[in-house]
Amino acid sequence: MASPTTDPVTTMTAGEHQKKAKKATGVAAFGTFIEYYDFSVYGYVAATLSVVFFPSDDPMMGLLNTLLVFGSAFVVRPLGAIFFGRLGDRVGRRTSLIASIGLMSAAAALTGILPGYAQIGVLAPILLVLFRMLQGFSTGGEIGGAASYIREWAAPNRRSFYVSFIPGVAQLGKGAAAGMAALAASLLPAEAMEAWGWRIPFLLAVPLGILCLYMRLSIEDSPEFAASRAEHTTTTKPFSTLLATHRGPLAKVMAISTVQNIGTYLGTVFVAVYFSNVLGFTKAQASTIVLLAVLAAAVFIPVAGLFGTRVGAKKVLIFSYTAYVVVTIPSFLLMGQHSVPLAIVGLLIGMVPYALCQAGTYASITEFFPVQVRHTGVAFGHSVGAVIGGGLSPFLATWLIDVTGNNLVPAFILVGSGLMGLAVVVGLVRHNTTDTHLYR
Repeated sequence: MASPTTDPVTTMTAGEHQKKAKKATGVAAFGTFIEYYDFSVYGYVAATLSVVFFPSDDPMMGLLNTLLVFGSAFVVRPLGAIFFGRLGDRVGRRTSLIASIGLMSAAAALTGILPGYAQIGVLAPILLVLFRMLQGFSTGGEIGGAASYIREWAAPNRRSFYVSFIPGVAQLGKGAAAGMAALAASLLPAEAMEAWGWRIPFLLAVPLGILCLYMRLSIEDSPEFAASRAEHTTTTKPFSTLLATHRGPLAKVMAISTVQNIGTYLGTVFVAVYFSNVLGFTKAQASTIVLLAVLAAAVFIPVAGLFGTRVGAKKVLIFSYTAYVVVTIPSFLLMGQHSVPLAIVGLLIGMVPYALCQAGTYASITEFFPVQVRHTGVAFGHSVGAVIGGGLSPFLATWLIDVTGNNLVPAFILVGSGLMGLAVVVGLVRHNTTDTHLYR
């Protein structure tokens, strides 16, 4: 039996390591599925929540208020990243992953039983904001922990592929959320949906969360982290160390993550509201279109991750950003033709750069930091990108559409993000094949 100070990597055969790596990837990814199901449900039922929690004579004002609550989750994501990153870098990835999924499931369940404005008045939107912020706090730690955990288990020549399952299953989580929203909207009349139907997707967080906690309790920490802990090279102040010695890599991770989050929250969450409130599709049609697109993305992303094992994550990002510039406006023009089939085709086209971006981003950002601050660095950098790219872009797109009357505003934002991504990756990220880490 291995002594406590033995490098755990050396105590496993290649076959044992591969088996454990696959289990680690599956368990971490399943938790991310649940996290993104819980986190995305809000966006897919935002139009209904605006009526329940923000009743107004102006439907657009109610929707803007609802999207502001949606954005409030992003404000606390960096705080969650610091908290869970410290937990993951000091105590272990496993502990952090268990804690983050427990908090997310509890916050979603509390949202599902929350009375509306008609029952408890202004307290209803206040509590909605609180529960939404708890979800954001949890999500701030989940991505950094799951991505770091999988990266540290995977063989170097398979990391891009294995890590791509994180954004891949996140799409399945969003797809499940969109599917539940579509099912509820199609089976229930509007009155029932507003009275109680919107609660069903949130309450599913309870059994899903219990199942995931059971699974995460069965895993062990990554060999790389376990070796660092055994050798007493972990840091007691990962966030301070990150800011003191890794400011350059952190800034680049923030920039890459900002572009990725703009694509995520405009292209897969905001579009549900865009289809129903801007383009005039029914809520059921909107949810169904988005469901098909995100399920397609769930397939595209691992393929893009496999592609990344051959060409490198930097090239995948360059292909992605270029595709955003080229195909986004045509895809939105198709979506605006008031045809469900054309809207599906248009959104599917938009999923190509999106999938490339997801795979390239997650494969890249885990390589910027050493094991001692990896969880904190990935989580905090990605969370700041989420605040800028994800928290602001849906509200900005909604407001600009209302002010300008131009339905192509989201497409222009995505094209701009692609140009920004090209500038960052081509100009700031240098491929380095002689170092342990890929980028500096």
